[in-house]
Amino acid sequence: MMAFSWQSFFDIGYGVVMAAAAAFVAWRSLRKSAEPLALIFKWGITALLIFGTIAVLRHFPPLVWPVIVLIPAMTVGLMWTPSIAAMMASAMSGGIDGGGRELEPQPCYSMAQTKRCNGHPQEAILLLREQLEKFPGDFPGVMLLAAIQAEDLRDLTGAQATLENWIQGPAATPQGLASALTALADWHLQFARDPEAARVALERIVRTLPDTPLAHQAAQRLAHLPTVEHLLASRPGATVDLPSREKDIGLRKTSPVSVAASNPEVVAEGYVKQLEKHPADTDTREKLAVLYAEHFHRLDLAVDQLEQLIAFPKESPKHVAHWLNLLADLHIRVGRDMAAAEAALRRIMEQFPNTALAAPAMARLAALNREMKAGRATQVKTLGHYEKDLGLKKVKG
Repeated sequence: MMAFSWQSFFDIGYGVVMAAAAAFVAWRSLRKSAEPLALIFKWGITALLIFGTIAVLRHFPPLVWPVIVLIPAMTVGLMWTPSIAAMMASAMSGGIDGGGRELEPQPCYSMAQTKRCNGHPQEAILLLREQLEKFPGDFPGVMLLAAIQAEDLRDLTGAQATLENWIQGPAATPQGLASALTALADWHLQFARDPEAARVALERIVRTLPDTPLAHQAAQRLAHLPTVEHLLASRPGATVDLPSREKDIGLRKTSPVSVAASNPEVVAEGYVKQLEKHPADTDTREKLAVLYAEHFHRLDLAVDQLEQLIAFPKESPKHVAHWLNLLADLHIRVGRDMAAAEAALRRIMEQFPNTALAAPAMARLAALNREMKAGRATQVKTLGHYEKDLGLKKVKG
């Protein structure tokens, strides 16, 4: 009696599970079906044929069951063949087109871009605003809107307001903020010839995102902002005042080149002044290091400048590897120091193992003997009176 009760319990449980599974499959099928009423009708006909066939089979011997089942089976097969074929085709193509998953809605700016290209910026703005109402805070759309305002309509005030609204909104990101303010600085330089406004935008990146690569990139831009005079001179059609022509220029033994352009000491002083204003100016510091080594042959000062660059915490591995390679160059060409050059290259391999930067360093290390033989010794030159302050401004990390 007990065995029969447990068997009955398992039979009932099995039936409940199968019924739940069938109900779940039916519910999902109805949700995905384009014709749910037709699907329900087919289920009804199928159930009627199956249960009707079972009821009829009870009245006939097993020998004739295949004949009796043949007609209902063919009917069910013909009725469900299109659905089964569609399901198999969907399974095969699901890996290519994503199957029947619903796609997340995405903004579409192609029509706005077409209007802009065809010279209709106002119509493009209207289309953009429609999309941004559906997808508020979408950064590509906001940037496209600001670009049309600044570049096509010369409305820098409107472009700045568009970007400011996004920056103050919930969708703002550090990368987006830096991109927006950098673009705004570019527009101030290109269209308003206003380096001060560009400086304000770039300084805001440094202030808002301190100690980040984005702030470091903005600092590099700040270090090389053009002057108002340079911007005005670069305008199309701008005139440039030329000095009066010197007489008897053909009798000179040397060309009348500016002393500053040919005097390494004057160039070095200019680099030092630039670094006093912008200690994080990596381009100028690298030039100063090369100038120390190649013109003054002061490898100690050059190494100091390059080590400051290498130690900068926000620099990319690519730049660090470049400076270590340059350090190896100077040790070979100026210092004639094979061991120091090898140490510089090994630092690349140690700091960036198993990367695309390590492989060239390893290859160069193997060929360093040839570089050493191709180099030549140099003599140290005397620096000017400014040596005590020359490039000693440290990079601020």
